[in-house]
Amino acid sequence: RLEALKDNNGQISTGWQNLDKKLFGGFNRGELNIFAGGSGAGKSLFLQNLAVNWAQAGLNVCYISFELSEQLTAMRLDAMMTNIPTRKVFPEIDNVEMKVKMLKKKSGNLQIKYLPSGSNVLDVRTYLKELELKNKKKIDCILIDYLDLMMPKSKRISPADLFIKDKYVSEELRNLVVEKQCVLATASQLNRASVEEIEFDHSHISGGLSKIQTADNVIGIFTSRAMKERGRYQIQFMKTRSSSGVGQKVDLEFDVDSLRIRSLDEDDSQSYNQQGKNKIYDSLKQTSKVTGGETTDARPEVPDPRKGDALGVKVKATVEGGKLRQLLNELHSDEEQ
Repeated sequence: RLEALKDNNGQISTGWQNLDKKLFGGFNRGELNIFAGGSGAGKSLFLQNLAVNWAQAGLNVCYISFELSEQLTAMRLDAMMTNIPTRKVFPEIDNVEMKVKMLKKKSGNLQIKYLPSGSNVLDVRTYLKELELKNKKKIDCILIDYLDLMMPKSKRISPADLFIKDKYVSEELRNLVVEKQCVLATASQLNRASVEEIEFDHSHISGGLSKIQTADNVIGIFTSRAMKERGRYQIQFMKTRSSSGVGQKVDLEFDVDSLRIRSLDEDDSQSYNQQGKNKIYDSLKQTSKVTGGETTDARPEVPDPRKGDALGVKVKATVEGGKLRQLLNELHSDEEQ
């Protein structure tokens, strides 16, 4: 029974081992997966990296963009596949072309298509059918950049009514992938309330809960300028329907030059998390100063008269712990006696 369930789901790895572990193996066919992030957080980068991972795994992939041009998307994908920095793609165009042709021999098909903003699921379905007839190959994975720019086909909805619009669009997309038995990943915008947050929840999704309720997996993208400079991204599981990963976080490596996102080794991930904890701990430390002598020590030893220590030094300390305050009070009482 379990083997039949596994075969029917048709699980597909994301290409990121740390992410697959939280999803119990990867995304399942017939599921709607949403990457949620703020403006400039890297939603398109994640979708493009997924496209590269799946194509290199031998799957047939269709990347549909409602925002970026086919030329810009292709340039990014070339840099990711060849590990050549984006600034060197055009100067080294011959080298890039040769590497892409070599990779094509052992990879699946990767097709890029630009559709105008405001297109609907019917437009997507029509293009996919034409592509499958042309290549005589079934599409395994669809990436849509991104859901918020689509309109529903079944109802005339005002673009201002985001909750209803996104509800119909997400339901129509999920029906499409269930029908075609392929994997679909798309993206959605986070609202302004998420700007200062480091942990996301359902209230941070732009348009409300309608997309969350329909989606099978919702993954938040968290980053900052400092994290990007250190080559790090963090994803947070906001919803998972077929695993227990909700609330968990995964750190990923980011190559600023080639725009490639990769899994971190467990040792690197633990080291990175420990560095973050140390920085937080250091920022919370309080320093103590001792005056009355020629030297100043950041961590003085408190004189103890019971051990014969002299009390000619006045202690000035900024403390929050109750135990140290109590000890200073006892010393002051002994001095008066």
